[in-house]
Amino acid sequence: MSLDLPAHVVPFRALVISVAALVVPVLGALLFPERLGEYGALLWLTMVIPAFLLAYHRGWRGAATALAAGMATLSVTQAVVLWLRAPVPGILLGVVAAYVLIVLGIAWLAEALHQQRAVVEDMAFTDLLTGLPNRRQARLFLENEFAAAQRGRTLSAVIFDLDHFKEYNDQHGHPAGDDALRAFADILGRTTRRADLSARFGGEEFLSVLTASDAEGAVVFADRIRMALEAAHLDRGSLTVSAGAASYHPGMRSPDDLLAAADDALYQAKRGGRNCVRLVGSAMTGAMTGRRAGLQPPGR
Repeated sequence: MSLDLPAHVVPFRALVISVAALVVPVLGALLFPERLGEYGALLWLTMVIPAFLLAYHRGWRGAATALAAGMATLSVTQAVVLWLRAPVPGILLGVVAAYVLIVLGIAWLAEALHQQRAVVEDMAFTDLLTGLPNRRQARLFLENEFAAAQRGRTLSAVIFDLDHFKEYNDQHGHPAGDDALRAFADILGRTTRRADLSARFGGEEFLSVLTASDAEGAVVFADRIRMALEAAHLDRGSLTVSAGAASYHPGMRSPDDLLAAADDALYQAKRGGRNCVRLVGSAMTGAMTGRRAGLQPPGR
């Protein structure tokens, strides 16, 4: 799962300014037509302001909204002016054509900027080597889910660490190490539910945040990952992984407490011989989980 980025909501102040920019030329055309004369048509250029503001926040959609509002304002005002038999500026048609072209240009530029921003935002939240979410995205996701857990939702976390990865890297070279990281990330990504998130947390360490999953489900998930890597055929030899699992309990005050519990379980797994899963405060190993303990996989 990827973290949903916040939508670009148009600020209320921008909406007020946009409405004012449409009202000003209407008032000028209806109340002061003689004083403004033919130059009154130039007042309609203030309608470009909503196009700038809305396109900045919503791209093509914002520009289209501004264009529709501007054309509707022009049409209604034109009808009212004719009904009142007031003089119609001769350059009004040219202003309308220029307005349409300007808004379309603004929309094209704004959409290009939005696409570039989306690429930059995606890079900011993605690990470039593995394609998984990075530490920053994992942290944001964990903070959101921890808040939900404080309201009563079940939450677990698993920290994975590749065993003897430094030796593997030194023996086979960094390209082989990168391939191994990508292979493990592929296993992790394919096994993680869409409602959950698995990320590269740093180096050879990975984090899975499991929503609506209790301690037993977290260990089953972690052991499934462990066995998949153990069975995988890497180009330069085999690798194993150790994992530490922990679940939220009311005594935890922040996401750091949950991570610390999972990290403590990972430390136990490393001290217990590696290639196993430990649940914080438990001697349960991955080999026991799901087979000897009779647990049912939670459909991951």
